[in-house]
Amino acid sequence: MTVHSPRLLTPEEFASLLEIAVASDNPTIPPQHLSKLITLGYVIETAKGIVVTGDGLIRITESE
Repeated sequence: MTVHSPRLLTPEEFASLLEIAVASDNPTIPPQHLSKLITLGYVIETAKGIVVTGDGLIRITESE
């Protein structure tokens, strides 16, 4: 089980995570945000593009 801490992301990085979750095509987010989100396991790069993982979805719902 992964334990998430809201403090791991800045408000701007969290906004990038949300943009990836709702964008239908290629979201435009800063490369450093993408790198951090991948490192934390919140998103992955696939052949279809950037996708939010289960952990990423959990992180989003924790903030609601």
